[in-house]
Amino acid sequence: MKYNSDILRKLHAELYDVLGEVVRVCNQANIPYFIQGGTAIGAHFFEDIVPWDDDIDLGMTRPNYERFLREAPALLNENYTLQEFTTEPNTPFYYIKVRKRGTHFVESEWVGLPIEQGIYIDIFPYDIIPDDEALRASQRRKVGFLVNAFMAKSTWLWRWFGRANNGVVLPKSMLSCAAIKIYASLHSKAEIYNTLKQTLTQYNDTDGKYYNIVRMPKDMISVKAIENLEPRRLGDMTVMAPSELEHYLRSHYGDIQKWLPEPLRLNHAPEILHFGESLYTERSRSISVVIPLYNKEREIERALRSVLSQSLMPGEIIVVDDGSTDGSRAIVERIMTENPNAGIRLITEQNSGVSAARNRGISAAKGEYIALLDGDDWWLSGYIAEVCRMMEYYPDAEAYSTAFHIVSGDRLYAAAVPDSEGFINPAEEALNHRYPIIPSTATLRRSAIIACGGFPEGMRIGEDQWLWVRMMQQGFRFAFSTMSLVRYSREASNRSAAIYRSEQSKHSLEELYSPTQEPTLNEYIARIALGKAITQSIRGGTEDAKRAIERFAYTRLSRRQLRRLRLLNALPRPLRPFIDGLYASLAWIIKTRGL
Repeated sequence: MKYNSDILRKLHAELYDVLGEVVRVCNQANIPYFIQGGTAIGAHFFEDIVPWDDDIDLGMTRPNYERFLREAPALLNENYTLQEFTTEPNTPFYYIKVRKRGTHFVESEWVGLPIEQGIYIDIFPYDIIPDDEALRASQRRKVGFLVNAFMAKSTWLWRWFGRANNGVVLPKSMLSCAAIKIYASLHSKAEIYNTLKQTLTQYNDTDGKYYNIVRMPKDMISVKAIENLEPRRLGDMTVMAPSELEHYLRSHYGDIQKWLPEPLRLNHAPEILHFGESLYTERSRSISVVIPLYNKEREIERALRSVLSQSLMPGEIIVVDDGSTDGSRAIVERIMTENPNAGIRLITEQNSGVSAARNRGISAAKGEYIALLDGDDWWLSGYIAEVCRMMEYYPDAEAYSTAFHIVSGDRLYAAAVPDSEGFINPAEEALNHRYPIIPSTATLRRSAIIACGGFPEGMRIGEDQWLWVRMMQQGFRFAFSTMSLVRYSREASNRSAAIYRSEQSKHSLEELYSPTQEPTLNEYIARIALGKAITQSIRGGTEDAKRAIERFAYTRLSRRQLRRLRLLNALPRPLRPFIDGLYASLAWIIKTRGL
């Protein structure tokens, strides 16, 4: 994950706050500790947290670790909590995390766990390991298996055939997953914890030369280096580090410089990050969120609260009620009352369609940028912060978007999107079956929207892609982030594409075609129009579909879509939804199973 600079600055301040409390407790109780891992890298090379890092790692020898575990809960300030299995049985972590209450830092695999989830620093127990490499490897394998079984008592981290749930957890073989599952089902969490602890500490009475956290093969620190800790600068603090720190780092990481290139910079990529307070910056205040609303009482609260939980807050939130006849408006009014300082505005108008609602919100907005969010969908807490970071990296762009996941039932599916960050051509990407921008992922420069005439009012399907084409025709640039920070609901109520009514609009996709423009753009227009016509045909719009078949028969890259449309439109109207439903279901199964 790449952090917005303002977010990273605030996060580092919070980490130092937690570290300061831990160091205070250690000094008060006379418990030795030392920095390790990425924190040791930061102290050695930067005298600070590594500029792109998002955590702090400490180590303690087993006796000191056990003392901290016993004594720290009574010594920590009430704003902090110690999390370990013996203090919080629901935790998936066998080591200590000291967390700051009132904040949130939740990685995707731990979302929903009933545990404290504040910003944290890690404290690892270091144990003696055998000098014999074969014994080390055997111990490491056992520990790795037990750690996975321990975590499996809280949450399952793998999908079919051992595929990981996200990009942080490593995939496993189907056999390994089965073994972990069976072992975890046969033993209680306390039994696994005790067995893990016994395995970690089994060589502590030997005269081994190295300490290790065991599950990391190269994280070895000599006994001598830990017995002779030395002070190091870390930001404005002085912390303790193993002696001969560079020797430890080189033995652990090898070529220390290899992780400096930006693509290799690793961090924890939280799904939820919040500091317990509304945080604004000059960039974030330049963003106005516009949410069109029509009969979404089941979803609108989730969408709106996803904006209110942003780690960087937008300047304003505009909800345009497009003549809802259910309880949607009352829900928004209640949230406005609960959050009087959040800058929420509710605009009400007669039902005129989603394009008119968006245009009304855009015209009322004060921000330089418009972040679009459909009432069906929601953002993860880092969306606005990521857009602000993209503005830093790509200031010449008129449109910013991120990757997204599709929500179907209780499952998440990664949408097909570009595989790298940067400027993109939405038409080229779509023709390669990658979708870099949908309304709920889009933040657009307001002046660019106005220059294109806004969204095409009266158009009910494809109105967003109509605007993307207009923007491309005017040479506006699109920047894309691979961070998946948006959730698109496949089963939401009242999706415009699920309801067909003949359009009453002065605009059309046909008007976008030009024989003098890039052929790729004309192909993209045909792809949009044929997809739209399929929906129209299914819903009974036979004549509209016929016109699309005639007008966009020029396509060379969407012939399969054209054949599908011709077949559907030739069927009796009652059969079309059934036949296309079978096709869509099969296509969805193939897509989500990676076949």
